[in-house]
Amino acid sequence: MKYIFKPEGFEEGCRLWKELILDKAAHAEGMVRMQFFKSAPSALAVGTWKEKSYAEAFMQTGAFRELRQKIGPLLAEAPQSEHWELAEYREGPAAE
Repeated sequence: MKYIFKPEGFEEGCRLWKELILDKAAHAEGMVRMQFFKSAPSALAVGTWKEKSYAEAFMQTGAFRELRQKIGPLLAEAPQSEHWELAEYREGPAAE
C-alpha cells in the first residue's frame, strides 16, 4: 500500500501506521513479514503473508478501516493498493 501524506501529516501518519497496523499484524496468523518504507512525504507498506487468504483475513479485522479514519485528514491523496506475487528470491552471503 502506498501512502502520500501532506507534508505536515507525514510523521503522525507514519506513527499511526506503526501503532494501528504493524503491532497488530505482528501477531496475525500467516504473517511472514511486514515492512514499512518511508521517504517524506510518501510511505510504502509491504506485507508478506504465507497465503493470500491470511492477508485477506487480516484486512477483515478492521485495522485498515481504523487507520483510514485516523490518517484520512493527513493524506494528500487516497492510498494506492497493489498486489504483487513473488517470482524470484535469493539472499546474499551477508543475509542472516
